[in-house]
Amino acid sequence: MFNWVSNYIYKTPIFVSEDLRDGNQSLINGYDIKKKIKIWNILLEIGIKQIVLGFPSSNKHDYNFIKYLIKNKLIPSDITVSILVPCKKNLIDLSFNMIKKMDNVILHLYNSISKNQRKKVFKFNKKKTLKFSLESIKYVISIIKKNKNISLQYSPESYSDSKLSFSKKISFYFSYLCYLNKINSILNLPITVDNILPNKYINSIKYIKKNNFNSVLSAHIHNDMNNAVAISIMSVLSGIKRIEGTIFGNGERAGNASLLIIALNFYNLGINPKINIYKHKLLNFFLNEKISILNRFPWFSRLNYSAFSGSHQDAIFKSYFKKKKFLWKVLYIPVNSKIFNFSHKNIIKINSQSGKGGLKFIFWYNYNLLLNNNLFIKIYNIIQDLSEILMCEIYKEMIFSIFYLRSNNIIFKNIKIINFYFSFIFNFKIIVLIIKKKTKKIIKVIIIKNE
Repeated sequence: MFNWVSNYIYKTPIFVSEDLRDGNQSLINGYDIKKKIKIWNILLEIGIKQIVLGFPSSNKHDYNFIKYLIKNKLIPSDITVSILVPCKKNLIDLSFNMIKKMDNVILHLYNSISKNQRKKVFKFNKKKTLKFSLESIKYVISIIKKNKNISLQYSPESYSDSKLSFSKKISFYFSYLCYLNKINSILNLPITVDNILPNKYINSIKYIKKNNFNSVLSAHIHNDMNNAVAISIMSVLSGIKRIEGTIFGNGERAGNASLLIIALNFYNLGINPKINIYKHKLLNFFLNEKISILNRFPWFSRLNYSAFSGSHQDAIFKSYFKKKKFLWKVLYIPVNSKIFNFSHKNIIKINSQSGKGGLKFIFWYNYNLLLNNNLFIKIYNIIQDLSEILMCEIYKEMIFSIFYLRSNNIIFKNIKIINFYFSFIFNFKIIVLIIKKKTKKIIKVIIIKNE
């Protein structure tokens, strides 16, 4: 086998559309079911053969959309669909029950393995991370073993930020376990945040390939350094068979690799991309949806410093308050947004894709409140239902209003909130909580200077 530098491209990889998942979760106002069906039909029309349907365990809209496709038998026999699920047993069960009777389906499992994530988010060392990953992989294998129609995909998230020796170990075990159990498998190697040079990523692939047991190698590249298209094409030279991306490169921060640009680049090199790139309807629909490519321009666009995904928000919340004064190491936000005069208060945006970590950040950063877990869960459920109904961003003022209105008379662990006051005095926010603990009344006053 030649070194990747001397290889040449003679055919296109499998193009995998993430428009309904990664492309959707990065929007301030996500797609409703009607728009998702329009996008689904466009993807079929242009000839995409593998489509990621969503993250059904994270929100009702993805769940209902996937159920709608299944119930109405709208998935053609030559199309392979995929759904995403984190390494959590209850969420794996929910996702599996949804797809177990489907044909040509991929269950996509993921968990983060980078050093910063292990330490700051999960409080895991390497040994615990390896054990946690393998237990989840083994559990999924045990439930899909009898379903030959289901393939298993695994992403060691933050692969590019992890030590290669550790990534290789997890990748080897995944590939070997699938091989032993005769399960069709895909090993996805993501650049979750684009912060390495292309040659480092490409060189890492050859180490993964050496101990790979029949798993199809896949790449999912983000565009923080504007390298997503180049790395995706170069990864094909090194043995990657499958490229994940979105049509116009929409996605978290600066976006994903653009499948349309990659396809046109292959066409320019004289290689048939096998997708119809001349559909004007495609371009018009996405322009009408106001998915501006400029909103995802690397480094200089405001959305590069905003997180919508629940797991990203949780990592940001846990790492933001541990950063050192002159050392910016906030997960998923590689550069301090204040360099470009973007405020930190907009790092987290709450919509239907958001999670508990994002809501905690809103309360902590804006109001200096770290809520009791019981109270927090009640508020979170209200916000989640509201965001799924309205399908728009829920601003911090509305979140605080809901907290204010629903807090009074809530009882948790022998503590009762009797009254709750909020006012502005000389550019200061003053929050007064009158709490009753058993028979004793406690007054808690929180004073915050306005920005």
